[in-house]
Parts: sequence; structure tokens; C-alpha cells
Amino acid sequence: MPETSLQLHLGVKSDPIEYRYSYEWLFRILAEEGIHHVQLGTFFEIYQLPDDFFKQLRHEADHFDISISSLFTAHRELGGFFRPEAGFVDVARRNFERLIEVGGLVGARSVGSNPGAVLRDRMGLKNQGIRCYIDHMKALMRFAHSKGVPILGIEPMSCLAEPPTLPDEMSDMAEELLAYHQEHPETTSSIGYCVDVAHGYADREKRVVWDNMQLLEAALPFTTELHLKNTDALFNSTFGFSEGQRARGIVDIPKVVDCLYAHAGQLPVSELVGYLEIGGPKTGRDYTDEHLEGELRDSLQYLKGVFVSRGPVSGEMVRPLPVEITPTDEAGRKICIAPSIMCADLCHLEESARRLEKLGIDLLHMDIMDAHFVPNMPLGLETLRQLRPKTSLPFDVHLMVENNDFFIREVAAIGVQMISVHAESSIHLDRTLSLIREQGILAGLALNPATPLSVMDYVLDKLDFILLMTVNPGYAGQKLVASALGKIEACQKYLDKKNRRIPIEVDGNVSFENIPRMVASGADILVAGTSSLFHPEGSLRENYLKTLDSIQLGLKPAGKGMADRS
Repeated sequence: MPETSLQLHLGVKSDPIEYRYSYEWLFRILAEEGIHHVQLGTFFEIYQLPDDFFKQLRHEADHFDISISSLFTAHRELGGFFRPEAGFVDVARRNFERLIEVGGLVGARSVGSNPGAVLRDRMGLKNQGIRCYIDHMKALMRFAHSKGVPILGIEPMSCLAEPPTLPDEMSDMAEELLAYHQEHPETTSSIGYCVDVAHGYADREKRVVWDNMQLLEAALPFTTELHLKNTDALFNSTFGFSEGQRARGIVDIPKVVDCLYAHAGQLPVSELVGYLEIGGPKTGRDYTDEHLEGELRDSLQYLKGVFVSRGPVSGEMVRPLPVEITPTDEAGRKICIAPSIMCADLCHLEESARRLEKLGIDLLHMDIMDAHFVPNMPLGLETLRQLRPKTSLPFDVHLMVENNDFFIREVAAIGVQMISVHAESSIHLDRTLSLIREQGILAGLALNPATPLSVMDYVLDKLDFILLMTVNPGYAGQKLVASALGKIEACQKYLDKKNRRIPIEVDGNVSFENIPRMVASGADILVAGTSSLFHPEGSLRENYLKTLDSIQLGLKPAGKGMADRS
């Protein structure tokens, strides 16, 4: 395979869940499968629903780290440009404009449809229909630009009544519309083909005149996205890529991939999303609907292996990234975000870790409690053990237990990078900190709100970081202890006086409101929970960006006024 900058991504068109499953159901499955792109298929109400529905849908997708990157018709409902009867063209134009508006609301890069169908008994009107369609598309390209949608999509079809089908039809239509865009680049969106890899052309006698690979290759200069599905030898019935379906289908996805890479220079894009487009089992039967999830997962797992390159081989240990928590000088302070895993969705922990990793957070904070030192036990050792191979993020383990040495040995064997123990629970603190360091793990000392900083006096040389509890340990969602901010500042001054530059980690009500003052006071690592990163009113991405904004407020010179560190 030749070297190329082409990147292939996998997505799913939402058609199969129409009227039988929620978008949350689909988003969760895709997140678990590591799929981040959805093509929203149309449904009958889509043209009438209020803007708020689509804003909420985008918010819901963002929560699962999924982009609604495309919007495409599912029912040939925008084909009125090919109908001579009064009213059809106006309805098609009005609905297409609303679809573009919806695309802007969900953040789609492309909004499209198949152009439409000439009535079989009026094939003589085909050229007139094509002309009508192209003229309206030029106006729609201007409308799409005004709504922030970069591309209007067109799907070549499989019969002469639904142009474009043949190579000449495809090139003629695309070239005229692209020329119009080049004439008006500042006021129009571009166009691109959404090519279905299962579309070929068979004539009236069922002779295959152009197979699916030939039509794909002909469309490549105009292709901006793909539909991935399987079909029979006459391009009649369509289905997915389970083992049995592959045995009876003709679509060879590895061959499609080879074609894309071999002709990557012809493509107008460097990143191409292929959307799995299958209807799934028959809709509306108790004995069929429940099989949709299995069909989706089977096809996705196959496509992940042959359409896009996979990550680590299943069962292979993911090597954790090196820990980078050493504070830099004032001019370039590094503030680390450490999401508290006890605040994540514990029923979908692997999915949560993947989403956090993709966001770019620094490490995962794990609270291990024994229900004795603190009255709670949200995470266990087996949870850490099973999560460790699923992510390369460093593990920051906070032990809130009575028997520190036992738990240190257990979590060290799992493969963690940081361990903090409570001064209040340690009988032989120097020996316990030495035990952590002997495992090649960074050692930290955790202090409850009422514990004095002087506890560090005789173990400071054994510490790689200090963890200040800004609430009493054990539960998420508590209010900040009144003295917490002053203690962070006092700790920074203590370390400065001792000439030790080690990170200060803070844990407890690390909220959007408190983060600026915590950072200005000297905090270097923020344990983010339900008051920031996992705040219920925002998506994970929105909360992450808001957390970064709060950090920047604390880093500004004005932040010194919140808590002077001089």
C-alpha cells in the first residue's frame, strides 16, 4: 500500500434505530466500540421539530464524545425537484433548507441526500429534473454557507431513474456544481459525493454493466464520505458484515480500502468517514428488534479490523504513559487535571476512561477506601486491575485505608504510577513512604483538612507530591472546608521555605468557582469531580473546556489577588 496522508474513520448512520431505540442507546454502543462519528439519518418529524431538540441531541452526542458529523436523508423525501406536479419543488426546497438548518444545529460537516427519482412512466423528463435540481442546489450552496455547513452531500444511486448513476452523469453534475463553488468561494459551500460502496448498475436484463468498485473509482474525485454496506450480486438487497452476511455478500471492504489508498491523490479530502448503513432486523417485532445491537456490533467489529486500523491487540497490556507532574517555573506552570474515577459512570468505566483519554487529561485519580478509615467503599482492587489494560493514562491512587502497606503492594502489582497515603492512618509513615518508592512509584502524603503541615517535617525527603484534602475524605459532592484555600497557600509557602518544589494536589469541591483560587494559591494537580469535570449540567467535553478556562483564570496575574503567593 503506497504511503499517503489519507485517514479513514468509521461511523454509523442512525437509520436502524428509527422508532425503536433512543439516540442515547446508540451513542453508548458506539462509545463502547470506540466509534466517534454518526451520520444522522432523517425521519418524518425532523423537518418540524424545534431547534432545542437538535441542540439537546448534539449535547447528548458530545457527552459520549461522538460527533454528528453528517446528516443524510433516509427516505428519498427530497426528490421533489424531479416531480412536475405543482408544489413538489417548493416542498423539496423548503425541507432541504430546514435540513441544512438542522445540520448547522448539530454541527454536521455535510448535509445531503440523493437528488431524486424520475417517475418511470415519465423518463423523458429526466434532463428537465436534473436541470431543476442543479439550479436549486446552487442556491442551496449559498444557504448552506450562511448556516455554517461546509459541504452539501449527493449520493449517486443504482438506476437510471435516480441520477447520477453512471460515471458521465456523476462527473457532469459534480463538475458544474464545483465550478459554481469555485466562482463564488466566499459565499457558497462546496459539494461532495457520499458514495455507497454497495451501489453498482445492472440493466433491465440483469446484466452488471458497472460493478460497485468501478462506480466507486469513477466517483473518487468528488467523494467526501462513504456509506458502508453489503449487497448481493445484483445490488438488490442490502445488509451488514456479520460472518454469515459476508459469506453471501459481494462487497469486499479490504478491496475498497486498497482502492481508496491507491487513489488517495484523487480524493478532495484527506480524512474520509465511512458510515455503516444497515437497516438491521425487521422493525417492530419483539422477536427481531432485540437483535439489532448484536448485528451492529458484529459489523462494527469486522469493519474496525478491515476499514480502519485497530489499537492494541486484544489482551495486550497498554503501557502507561510516563507521569509528568513536576511543577515548572511560574512563567510556564503546568496544571494537571486528575479526574476522580469514583465520580465517573461506574457501569461503563472503560468507556469513561477512553473518553477522558481522548480529551487529553493527565492522569486518573483512584480513591481506594476500606469502609474503616472512611465510611465508604466505591472502588475495589479488581476494578483497578480490570481497567489498567484499557488505558495508557497514569493511575494516581489515593489510599484511604487503615492497612496502608497491604494496599500499596496490591496496587503496585496492578501497575499504578502514584500512591498517596494518609498521615493520619500511618503508624510508621517513613517506612510506608519508602515502600512506595521502592516499587518505582511516586509517593505522596495526604493530609485531612485539620491535619497540620508540620507532619511533613521529617518525611519531606521521601515525598514526590503532597495531597491536600479540601473536604473531609470519603464522599463526593461536599462543600469546601473554610480553611482550605488558606492551607493551600500555606503549604506553598512551607515548601518554598524548605526549598522543595514538589506538586501540591488538591482534592475536594474542585469546582469551576474554586479552581481559579486554588490554582492561584499554589495547586498543581486538580482532582476533578462532580463540581467540575463530571458536573451533571454539562457534557464531558463542555466541562473539560470550562475547567481549562477556570485554570487560566487562576494563572493570570490577576489571580494573585485571589491568594498572594509572594
